[in-house]
Amino acid sequence: MKKGFIIFLFVVSFCFAEQAAFTDESLIGENELSQVLPEIKPDKTGSEKIEFAENPQEMQKNEDFAFLSFSILTRERSVMISWKAKPEGRNLILYRSTTGFSSISSLAEAVPIANITDGGLPFFDYPIPGIPYYYAIAEENEIASGKIQFINGINTINSPVEVFASPEEQEKKNVAVQNRPIPLPFLNPAKQIKKRTEFFSSQTETLINALTAEKRDFREFIISSQRLEPYVFPDDKRTPDGGEGMELQRILNDYFYTKNWQKCNVELNNFLRIRRTSRVSARTHFYIGQTLFFQNLYDKALLEFLTAQDLYPSQAKEWAHYCLVELAN
Repeated sequence: MKKGFIIFLFVVSFCFAEQAAFTDESLIGENELSQVLPEIKPDKTGSEKIEFAENPQEMQKNEDFAFLSFSILTRERSVMISWKAKPEGRNLILYRSTTGFSSISSLAEAVPIANITDGGLPFFDYPIPGIPYYYAIAEENEIASGKIQFINGINTINSPVEVFASPEEQEKKNVAVQNRPIPLPFLNPAKQIKKRTEFFSSQTETLINALTAEKRDFREFIISSQRLEPYVFPDDKRTPDGGEGMELQRILNDYFYTKNWQKCNVELNNFLRIRRTSRVSARTHFYIGQTLFFQNLYDKALLEFLTAQDLYPSQAKEWAHYCLVELAN
């Protein structure tokens, strides 16, 4: 009897253990299935809304950005800027400045020269020759956060680089500096020595008044317009190369050499109604100025000579001087 009861208890305990194991396996299976199958919840409208549970182990973490190296190399008149960053594809900003980069406040004095997407390729800059420049690179998010550090060889350089002009340009610059006129000394009226007021005697004052009251004519000291000869440019004395030169030479032969100033003025103005080359146009204005000068129209003649002054400065300056002298008298 006791032996049979013991066998009965053994069978009952075995059944309970098997059922418990099956229950644990079912719970584990349901937990695993809940991670795979979507969770179905009713929304406010009564329809079923499907939501997938996120698995934190499968979420990809954003990789931290960092510069690995930064270098500068000069090539003739260009500067090659190279860098390495991880990961690539970020938006980068290149800066150039005449002072070094130490903190984010240094960017206030710098000039952004490029806003590019990092593709691993260098950037070429063409700065002004003869000026030392510093360079730096920064990522957009770093600038926005304000947490940026400039490290030599990583995202900036501590030594400036400079490109030089070609020998021809340098020679032109030196010539321009040498030909610069010497400036006048600084004039400070406040520190000038005040001169003592001087008075003339009554006899001297009488002589001065008598001399200044005389009417003088300065024509005896200048070249009279009656003795001036008309001037013709050497280009208009030779055989003309084109049609406009031939037409200008015809007008000179018909009216200018014969001193028919009024008719010559009309023909030359008609000649300029059609667009001419710069030199032919300048010479024509010069001849018009002479026709007006010999008609005693000195103010109008002066304007014509000034028009021709750019291409024929010496001749135009000489005849403009004659006009000013005649206008002064």
